[in-house]
Amino acid sequence: MATLRRFLTAQYDWSGISAKLLQSKAWYLGSLIGVAVFTFLLILGYHLWYVKLAVGDFVSTSLGLEHMFPIITYYTLFVLLVPMALLASRIHRVWSLTMKSGGQGKIPFSVYFAEAWIYVYESASQQLMRKCPHKGRWLGHWLLAAGTMLMLTIKLFGLRWFQTDAIYPIYNPQRWLGYIAAACILYGIGDILGGRWRAEEEIYKETTFNDLVFPVLMILTALTGLTAHALRYSGIELGCHYAYALHIMAATPLLLVEMSFGKWSHMVYRPLALYFLAVRQRAAQLAPAAEAIPNAI
Repeated sequence: MATLRRFLTAQYDWSGISAKLLQSKAWYLGSLIGVAVFTFLLILGYHLWYVKLAVGDFVSTSLGLEHMFPIITYYTLFVLLVPMALLASRIHRVWSLTMKSGGQGKIPFSVYFAEAWIYVYESASQQLMRKCPHKGRWLGHWLLAAGTMLMLTIKLFGLRWFQTDAIYPIYNPQRWLGYIAAACILYGIGDILGGRWRAEEEIYKETTFNDLVFPVLMILTALTGLTAHALRYSGIELGCHYAYALHIMAATPLLLVEMSFGKWSHMVYRPLALYFLAVRQRAAQLAPAAEAIPNAI
């Protein structure tokens, strides 16, 4: 299943980058490190030339937090929207490869609309995962997906509210949404890494480099984000800046490399394939009835 997933991921990516990453550890690791280093240089350049901070102030000055979030808003939107745009462009390629084969004629839009609930249902419930013989794996996988989607939704639609200089009380929903998303992600990643560490289940007995990229990047992103949050609310400003820099250096390759070209994309492809299958089956059922109408007349 993992081999098939990687093969299809490479097929769906029109750029060919996924194939290079999945076939070469050097390409994969080099891309992740390259993006992280480039992100570090952006952070360095921002503080040296935009904020006009002296080099010595990086280690000696307790920096204020007031300049931290305004400009990072645009950067956050960029690293979120680029992979989403790439994934959206591949939806058409998935449709072309799966719906134009098999000799079926043009399928009416009404059929796509009628079966759209399949995509939503499969994305939300992940029913196929329940068939996994590893009991409890569905819960970890579901929580990981739910936490990831919650965090992405917050970042896309509530970025100004979530990424702010304001200090909120513990009971504020802004904080609890972040805590819930982080808890779901850490539970799901912990379940994956714990299973691979124990290697007791058949699915975890062979672990490759590609299997570890996503969970390791996710846990680094979550932990550095929580650390920056804790330091910020504790008033440890310089430590908060360092932790936030590490958070951005972990999150950027996660989004631009792993989310765009790696294993993460199956989160979109899996329910999409089931949706298109349902559309084809419904269209096949309707075709004989449509052909019988002229004969009846």
